[in-house]
Amino acid sequence: MSDVEMTSMLGQIGGRTAFGWDALLKSQRVLIISEAGAGKTYECRAQQQALWDQGVPAFYLELAELANNSLRDLLSAAEEERLNAWLSAQSDVASFFLDSIDELKLTLGSFETALRRLSKAISG
Repeated sequence: MSDVEMTSMLGQIGGRTAFGWDALLKSQRVLIISEAGAGKTYECRAQQQALWDQGVPAFYLELAELANNSLRDLLSAAEEERLNAWLSAQSDVASFFLDSIDELKLTLGSFETALRRLSKAISG
């Protein structure tokens, strides 16, 4: 995203123009910041499920769990099957919703470790 696009998006957040998940999911990385209880987890889970229902490889992961477990240990059999299909395709886009950095900090988990585990699991 260019600086102009970023500035435009930040201006829109200020209330002048609303944008939704369709616009957010076009970005390679999105960071959602708000106070506790605002609905970030609900929104991420709902979007992951909506994408999943469309057949899109989309995965919801809690960072505290990912910091202490391998990606595959956190996935259901169906999720692991879809992950394998995505890795084999080598051209599709997958969405990973990484949630609860506040809980990661409470458990003294490492953000870098969580990202390293994810990176190793999807590399190649």
